[in-house]
Amino acid sequence: MRAASILMMLSLGAIATATAGCEVSTNPRPVSPYGMQPGYPPGYPPGYPQGGYPPSYPPPNDPRQPPMALPLLAPLAGEASLREEVRYVVSELVATLTPEQAQKIKGIPLKFDPDASEINAFAGCEENGHAYLAVTQGLLDAVFAIAQTQATDELFGTRTYDMYMAAVVPPLVKAKGARATLPSGIIAPQYLADPRVGSRARELYGEVVAFTMAHELSHHYLGHTGCEGGAGEGDFSPALLGHIVTTIVPGLNQPNELAADTYGTRNTLASGRARWGRPGYRWTERGAITLFAFFTQLQQVGGSNSNVLLGFLRTHPNPELRAPNVRAIANDWRRQNPG
Repeated sequence: MRAASILMMLSLGAIATATAGCEVSTNPRPVSPYGMQPGYPPGYPPGYPQGGYPPSYPPPNDPRQPPMALPLLAPLAGEASLREEVRYVVSELVATLTPEQAQKIKGIPLKFDPDASEINAFAGCEENGHAYLAVTQGLLDAVFAIAQTQATDELFGTRTYDMYMAAVVPPLVKAKGARATLPSGIIAPQYLADPRVGSRARELYGEVVAFTMAHELSHHYLGHTGCEGGAGEGDFSPALLGHIVTTIVPGLNQPNELAADTYGTRNTLASGRARWGRPGYRWTERGAITLFAFFTQLQQVGGSNSNVLLGFLRTHPNPELRAPNVRAIANDWRRQNPG
């Protein structure tokens, strides 16, 4: 099997078809199946705390953003909703690709590996030449836990993100089978029950997913995988997917990863800007920086040979090196696309 690295999940055929034929899609924006709730306070969210996690670039209260009173998003709950939100995010990313790029990912299936102890995702080709995207439940669990803790810290000035990292990082780097799900008791029940936390966590989850998927989608349309067309659902069983993700690790290609970071960042920012004027959080490169910070801490605690990092670091460059690169790419994109 030939493969190149990736980070998340979905079937893309109908989405890519909807975007073909225009430089930037003018179709109505996709609508999330989870809806929204009234009451999003004007001017929210506030600025980010200085400690605990990377700040947003630019912060969400950037004065360049038009002021609006946004409704609260319905919270994500359960594996099915985490996966469905990924599909929704990818639909927005694909909507801002060029027709040529969208055509190259048409029909590529997105699959979810139920393994909650593996934190990784891939874009590659089966031996028969059919393209695939794959992501593990472990990665989704980690991103959602990070989103929940960061949302709580923003709203209430707590340090639950630091508590989460302190609780999950040592087991992840030492024990095979450890999971990145949010341990009970990290966030106080009254905070978890606050609808603002659920709404903000969903925004942050989507922003990390957006960069992750934009990066991985680019591997296909940039030709890194050698297979540009998909084959529907095919025979991609969960058991086979688990075997691929945990035992067949593609080699790292630094130039391809740099290109994927470049195109993925631009796609994320373009899609984030397209969210203006509608209820939704404007994506920036914060999602990328958040993801890199998570893997950087895993690396610092456990070293590059820790269980959870073996796959990720063999398929992606060092996260500490990627973060400044992505910031530079994002700043360059904003200079070229003012507004």
